[in-house]
Amino acid sequence: MQLHGTDGKSLEPEVYPRPGGQVYICGVSEEDVPVPATAADVHPRPDAIATLQGVAASVSQELGRAELLQQQACYLPCTDDGLPAIGRVPGLENAYVATGHSCWGILNAPATGEALSELIMDGKAKSVDLRAFDPARFVRRRAAARA
Repeated sequence: MQLHGTDGKSLEPEVYPRPGGQVYICGVSEEDVPVPATAADVHPRPDAIATLQGVAASVSQELGRAELLQQQACYLPCTDDGLPAIGRVPGLENAYVATGHSCWGILNAPATGEALSELIMDGKAKSVDLRAFDPARFVRRRAAARA
């Protein structure tokens, strides 16, 4: 089943049953929105909550009638090309970064940590080929766009 938001965009909601009969549903995002200065300034959008309630109802009549216990909003660390940035920070000595995993950071953290520690300690990652994740790709793209 293909789900769409009120703006017609395809949704990729995630539904997580939790112990005690609660269900966590997330997955409405927006692009090109500036990150607020503080976490206190991050608020759920009513239209996003309504969309997720519609998702709940499409999954199950029971979920559609369920009491809404909490509303949340967050910003995920994402890059413009959708790939994590893992490696040396261009132009800085002894600076490394591992970010941009979106919602997969927890799952990918062990492999990312191992590869980054190899890069820092040995000068090269052995467990994972990090070339596709090189943060220098953003510098190269910016330079190519200016040319």
